Amino acid sequence: MRHGTWATLLLMSGLTVSGLGLCAQALPGKPAKVAKVAKAATVAGLPPEKALALGERMYREGILPSGEPLVSALGGATAVAGTAFSCSSCHLRGGLGSSEGGLVTLPTNGFKLAQPRYWKYPNLLPEERKGLRVEAKPVRPPYTDATLARAIRTGVDAGGRAMNPAMPKYNFKDADMAILIHYLWSLSAKVSPGADDTTLRFATVVTEEVSAQDQEAMLVPLNNYVARHNTHAGGMGNRMYMSIPGKEMAGAYRRMELSVWRLKGPADTWDQQLREHLAKEPVFALLGGLTYGEWQPIHTFCEQHRLPCLFPLTDLPVLSESDWYTQYFSKGYYQEGQAAARYLQAQDPVPTRVLQLVQAGPEGRALAAGFRETWQEAGQGAVKELQLKPGETLSAASLQAMLAQEQATVVLLWTGSDAFAALEGLAGQPGRPGQVFLSGRLLGAKVFEQPESIRAFTWVTWPYRDPRDEPAVSRYANALMKGLTTHRPETRISTRTYALLQILQLALVDMDRNLYRDNLLDRVGMQRDQVLPDYLQLSFSAGHRYASKGCYVMQLGPGPAPKLIRKSEWVIH
Repeated sequence: MRHGTWATLLLMSGLTVSGLGLCAQALPGKPAKVAKVAKAATVAGLPPEKALALGERMYREGILPSGEPLVSALGGATAVAGTAFSCSSCHLRGGLGSSEGGLVTLPTNGFKLAQPRYWKYPNLLPEERKGLRVEAKPVRPPYTDATLARAIRTGVDAGGRAMNPAMPKYNFKDADMAILIHYLWSLSAKVSPGADDTTLRFATVVTEEVSAQDQEAMLVPLNNYVARHNTHAGGMGNRMYMSIPGKEMAGAYRRMELSVWRLKGPADTWDQQLREHLAKEPVFALLGGLTYGEWQPIHTFCEQHRLPCLFPLTDLPVLSESDWYTQYFSKGYYQEGQAAARYLQAQDPVPTRVLQLVQAGPEGRALAAGFRETWQEAGQGAVKELQLKPGETLSAASLQAMLAQEQATVVLLWTGSDAFAALEGLAGQPGRPGQVFLSGRLLGAKVFEQPESIRAFTWVTWPYRDPRDEPAVSRYANALMKGLTTHRPETRISTRTYALLQILQLALVDMDRNLYRDNLLDRVGMQRDQVLPDYLQLSFSAGHRYASKGCYVMQLGPGPAPKLIRKSEWVIH
């Protein structure tokens, strides 16, 4: 059973992984000796840095130094393009392998390759095995360049054992083989910055416009978690830690430290400020983070410095199919636009006269882009869009004039609650649109203040769990709220912070002693679906950077204390 499995069971029973004194780290005590690899002036005739970049592309993307896709023989016969079946697709980006889908893929990173491998207690280092008197022969000796090349070409490991037939074989030219091996020796060979023999260091980012209340809502649960974790020593005197496997687990424990990186001034100055923070305080990862603007500058910094950022509390994430280092809760406002498009595409007939009225600012732009791009990808054609000026508020007269001109049957009104009065002017009017869509995220708690006269023709995109079901899940977050002066659940800051900490906790346990930044993200990607506050379900897979995959379409029911009524499933196809 993987650590993540039993950790999940403990969480379900009310215990915490930090309560067991477990945290991931690479090496207990002094670092183990790693086989020395001679430094060559060139690798396959290339400067080492250039060879390293080419080897990384081979490993991650399946592209040869020539630019051609590498081809492997799968099962001894079937040819498979490396672009569809790269090394990292099985051994993962950090090179620590996995056991997902019932297939065990072994580590391919430099540190593990340079150590003998044992079946029993594989994480104990040779000197630990000697001290604990664990007598066992290794399954294989440390790899060398020659045995590593043989393993890649023939599927025979350093001990002469045949590997699983699922392992592809690559008949590389000598130069290409040298480049890949050069990269493998460097892959996760050293513990990442922010981790040492005793401590794991994290930081969170806060920009200056964030209110004191909102800062507190994030920092209180973060600091409570760290303080709780640090009250536990590695073994806590528990008998299970006196056994050899217990000592193996306890060796992964590390204290935590959390810094707050405060950014001031315009966004184009944040990169330099972040560089200065990172130089002064090298950290293993960023946790959460708050800004009222777009996350783009911080996202770009993390990509450039290969620094993981786990679940920033933003509704304006960067949308990318290739960027790696930031894991978001969702696609934010963009995802609501997507949900509206998919909901309308499922109607029969599909509406043809659709109008988007978009407020100025990044929120409106993201909502409109999510709808427009999803609508067009489905072959529904162009969408008419009208942009409101900064500060412009819709009146009943201006809205009716726009609708009279466009003759739209569906209106996507990407504005806030100030549109309620304008919509009241449509009630009972001949020729009004059959459906008007509003953003639940933009409305916030005011979603329940809709005038009753507009509810029959107004739909709301709702990216969260049904409000009737939320208290039963969010109450677990109260365990980390001690010291919070004002609790404002409608902001979802504290509850999302709690959720990111539960995901971090499981990832650290799964990392065991292998504290490499890429491995942290690999372990997050391998987690099972999580039921945590705010979002109905958080799902993970390798390389996917948006955990919440769904969004409801709702309508507000009748009466003075109305309920949101679901009009769609969570994941809309």
